[in-house]
Amino acid sequence: MTTAQHQEREVERRLLALAFRNLPPMLGVTAVTACGAALVLSHNGHGWAWWWLSGIMVTTALRVVGWRRYLRARADRRVREAAEVRAWRRHYGLGLMISSLTWTLPTFIAMSTPSPAQYVLAIIMSALAGGGTGITAAMREEGRLYITIMLVPGSFFLMLTSPDFLVLGILGLMFAAAMLVVHSNNHAIVRQSVTLQIENDALGRNLRQLNAGLEEKVAERTEALERVANRDTLTGLPNRRGLTEWMAAQLSADSAHEAAVLFLDLDRFKQINDAMGHDVGDQVLQAVGSRLSQQLPSGAILARWGGDEFVVVIPHTQDVRPLTDSTAQDLLSAIARPYTSDGQQLTLGLSIGVAYYPTDAALPKDAILSADLAVAEVKRTGRGHMLAYSETYAETQRRRFDLGRALSAAIGADELELLYQPIIDARTRRVASLEALARWRHRELGDIDPAEFIGLAEDSDRIVALGDRVLRRACADAQTWITSDGPPNVAVNISVKQMLHEGFVLRVMQVLTQTGLPARRLELEVTESVFDDDHIDTMRNVAASLRAIGVSVHIDDFGTGYSSLSRLHQFPVNAIKIDKSFVARVGDEGSVIVESALMIARRFGMAVVAEGVETQAQADALSALGVDFMQGFHFARPSKTPRLSLDEPDDAAERAAAPAASLTPIAQRRTGGS
Repeated sequence: MTTAQHQEREVERRLLALAFRNLPPMLGVTAVTACGAALVLSHNGHGWAWWWLSGIMVTTALRVVGWRRYLRARADRRVREAAEVRAWRRHYGLGLMISSLTWTLPTFIAMSTPSPAQYVLAIIMSALAGGGTGITAAMREEGRLYITIMLVPGSFFLMLTSPDFLVLGILGLMFAAAMLVVHSNNHAIVRQSVTLQIENDALGRNLRQLNAGLEEKVAERTEALERVANRDTLTGLPNRRGLTEWMAAQLSADSAHEAAVLFLDLDRFKQINDAMGHDVGDQVLQAVGSRLSQQLPSGAILARWGGDEFVVVIPHTQDVRPLTDSTAQDLLSAIARPYTSDGQQLTLGLSIGVAYYPTDAALPKDAILSADLAVAEVKRTGRGHMLAYSETYAETQRRRFDLGRALSAAIGADELELLYQPIIDARTRRVASLEALARWRHRELGDIDPAEFIGLAEDSDRIVALGDRVLRRACADAQTWITSDGPPNVAVNISVKQMLHEGFVLRVMQVLTQTGLPARRLELEVTESVFDDDHIDTMRNVAASLRAIGVSVHIDDFGTGYSSLSRLHQFPVNAIKIDKSFVARVGDEGSVIVESALMIARRFGMAVVAEGVETQAQADALSALGVDFMQGFHFARPSKTPRLSLDEPDDAAERAAAPAASLTPIAQRRTGGS
């Protein structure tokens, strides 16, 4: 047997073990769910439900017996050969098939006569099939068969039973297709993980078998690495470790003079890397290191901090500040000279942050941090110059740190509030949907500007947890809205990071199931950053999956970011939301933008929403242009109590409330059931 064949057999054995390890919770859920289903069926006049439940319990008991037999066989090392693995896999698959067929039986009987039990069974079958995408991920064919039997026959039966159930049957088939795709992806991930685990185990065994002579070779290699540990391999300059050791030896807090730390950050270097490749980028970094080295005053050191960042340290010197100023100007001028690569001239810029030791920092390493804070401010305010450290920059970072900790606690305690602002149908002037807006009022820090805490959440993974909380609360709130014309939709802004997070579509489905909100009433809004080249394919797949389950997807702030006609045409979007900066100029050049957006939307079958409507004149002009929906202070301000009709009075107290903002700057709006 070849090594590849042996590894494949081991993969199959471990996948089988994983499948049986997941079996007890699956059987437990099946038993509990069957009890609930039988109770509902019996209350709706289906007396046979208890016989069916008995069959489920017998089947479950037999599968438990089979599971225990597998555990004993595995303990006795009787599940090693390929034939044994195949036999137990057939045993596992047979149990899945019998279980799914047993669940399908009441579906056909109950669906033949209208009753609430029909919907309960549909929800239970969908939930079990959805759970099966994960719990049966180890077995590809068996899991796909289980999901197919649970969803497809019942969906076809619904479609054929009555025209009233046609849409429900189609949605069931779409959901089945989505679950099959998810199951395949989960299986691929599980299989890859098992394969990597086997390879790691083999590597560990090989390492332990190496002879004692390897220890001597490792020792020699370690000595060689120690010799180069303090040098950057690309530029030959000292690296972080080398710089730190030099500063520890050369700088002292007891010196009568200051030392200067200059943090250098190249401008526009990423453009060179992206446009011309990393080989050219490496050549440029080598040239930069050479130029910077030529501008150093006597006794100073230049180190590569990492990437396109360098650090210059001027040791304790009399009149160090004038010397630092002149050195910084020399460094700026040296970097500004063009570079030549393959006959092309390249230009760079340089931003410099300066801190003085021990004036600005008690420790040398803290002086580097202070200089880094200063260069970050240079980047923020225009690049290409030098800026000395100020305590203000540290205060800004401390506030961000404090807000970050407080935000994590606030998300965990569900302390953020939601306001709702109506989105109006331009033709009927009825409330088509309500957009959820997040607001944070901290008991110690006061009212936190939404742009500040949302931006902070975006810079970290907190946006995923924050978005999850708001999605759940907004869906739960929307389920309570009742109007004579039918409840409005709810629009929730989502982050690209949320969409990229594994299992996002499944999470949305779970929230909808738990809150009871129909998928058609949920509108997820995301800005044009979804069109970014780094993740366009993933975003397209996620958006398609959302639309497949009935959730609407909208592009927010249209026209301000990555808009591209070709990408918009390829992206499964229900509506676009014109940015308020264009709405404010309606009647002037803004009308051209609105007309263009309308033309694009009509061509691609999308609805158009105009946000930021603040005057009657703007509303009239937008209506005349033909927008579908409008939103803004002219109609209603954000309010804790959702305004389900424009006839309701606007809460004056809410008008005076601190401003709220869309949950993420990557938000996207969809309205009116388009």
